[in-house]
Amino acid sequence: MYKRIVQKIRDIKVRDKIISIYFIFGLIPLLSLGIFAFSRINRLLIVQEMSSDRSMIQLTSNTLDADINIYNNLSDYLSYSETVANVLGYDYASSYDFYKEITTTLDPMMNSVQFFQSNIRQLTIYSNDIQVSHGTTLIPLNKIKEKSWYKKAISSNTPVWVIDKERKEVFSVRRMPVLERKGKMALLYIEVDYDKLFTNFENLKEKNYSLFIAKGNNVLYEKHSKDKLNNSMLSFSDILALKKEKDDRLISNNSKKTGWTIYYYHGADALTDKAVKINMFVALFVMLAGIIATWIALYLSSKFIVGRIDALMTNVKNVEKGQLEVTVESNDKDEIGTLIRGFGAMIRRIKYLIEQVYESKLLQKNYEMRALQQQINPHFLYNTLSMINFMAIETGQNDISRITLSLSDFYRTSLNKGRNTCSLADEIKNMNAYLDIQMMMHDYDFDLDIQIEDEIMECETPNLILQPIVENAIGHGIDLLEDRKGIIKIYATTTENHVYIMVEDNGVGMDEATIDKMLAKNSKGYGMRNVNERIKLIYGPEYHLHIESVVGQGTVITIKLPKKIYQKPKEN
Repeated sequence: MYKRIVQKIRDIKVRDKIISIYFIFGLIPLLSLGIFAFSRINRLLIVQEMSSDRSMIQLTSNTLDADINIYNNLSDYLSYSETVANVLGYDYASSYDFYKEITTTLDPMMNSVQFFQSNIRQLTIYSNDIQVSHGTTLIPLNKIKEKSWYKKAISSNTPVWVIDKERKEVFSVRRMPVLERKGKMALLYIEVDYDKLFTNFENLKEKNYSLFIAKGNNVLYEKHSKDKLNNSMLSFSDILALKKEKDDRLISNNSKKTGWTIYYYHGADALTDKAVKINMFVALFVMLAGIIATWIALYLSSKFIVGRIDALMTNVKNVEKGQLEVTVESNDKDEIGTLIRGFGAMIRRIKYLIEQVYESKLLQKNYEMRALQQQINPHFLYNTLSMINFMAIETGQNDISRITLSLSDFYRTSLNKGRNTCSLADEIKNMNAYLDIQMMMHDYDFDLDIQIEDEIMECETPNLILQPIVENAIGHGIDLLEDRKGIIKIYATTTENHVYIMVEDNGVGMDEATIDKMLAKNSKGYGMRNVNERIKLIYGPEYHLHIESVVGQGTVITIKLPKKIYQKPKEN
């Protein structure tokens, strides 16, 4: 009986034997392992996605708290400002004197606040000491005594935030202790742009999610994905029910600053969809690799194909050493010939995938750098400069105020919202802000002459290229003059395809060796080299800086750029 069974097995065709061995010892275990791995990896990916959601909500919540803190600090500053107290707490001889003091002191102060904080829609002081409104700056207190939030505001010593989701209104109101000490009742009202306050929540691009911001059971803000997978929109009561059930897909974050709670629900379909796509790719790749390896092992067991298998294995070892240029070819029509041709195709595929992975890594690094730049919030810099400007205005330091405003304009145009290019007009504006500061620092001991036609001003230019050149002209040319007043001239010409911008100074000049060192890779003068490299990087090696200089007479730096009108990107 045993011998018969053995003989029947031997009588089976080799092809059928290989297929049987493959299914029994290869495919079935591999499929079982694949199913197990798929389940485990799928769960891990979902957990990872939820962790990413928590980090995103925490970061967005922190940003919202930071913005609220800015407005609270601004509210504190104005509520305790002696300047405001001196204007509104003084007993004037006539209404004319009162109006004059408001227009010369209070209005500029309030306008300056709104200039530096563009998200503020209205800034108002409600006072019981006035009878006639002065625009939106000063309004009688009795105008708001019927408001629902009035009693809460006058009974609180801190800013009271009020949000009306239906009317898209958000504002803070608080008492002004600096006027109360003078026996006058007043409230400070700061209204913020509703959409801009919650703008970070508008940029969510996930699928099938619902987001609520609430204080207690009062919904302040809500947003749902537009492409909901189940075409259903969760209500706030649904969210509270999910919270009670402790659903893992619901993320909540409480703000200690505002007392608001952020609820974020990510639908299971969306989470699973992401995980399945990644998981399927990994599973298919692993299974495909396993199938190929199994087939190779089975064919190696056949003695009559050892020679060609050895040749193939030699090429495999070369590939393992990193020699991906190995070419494997065969004209044979049998299975081994097909295997050899498939191996060649696999090598080409591997090379392609390596290139794709490399490009993906570069793209990932680019995205990471852009994300880091978006995290650098310039609001702190602008707020600090704004505070310096307020203090300068209060103390009558006009020069300090002017320098502060020029510095604010310089950095506002320099940052350029992370963009690499701008119009020549904006670049000139940035340079003028820098030169305004330099002229005050140099006691106006040099002149500036700009002669550029309006049509050239609309042309595109890399951001922040004129300032380093002008800085170099001042530091290494004009500052060294002893026999004449310095002059910086900026002019431009165009051809059919190019724009030439010239920066000329009458400084001490430089020799050819200094010019060569200035643009060399090992140059210590980073600014000029950086400008030159940025121009080449953006537009190609044809575009660059050209320096001409005569010792004792001055220097002309020519910027060559392609002629194209700057297209301002649309704001998101």
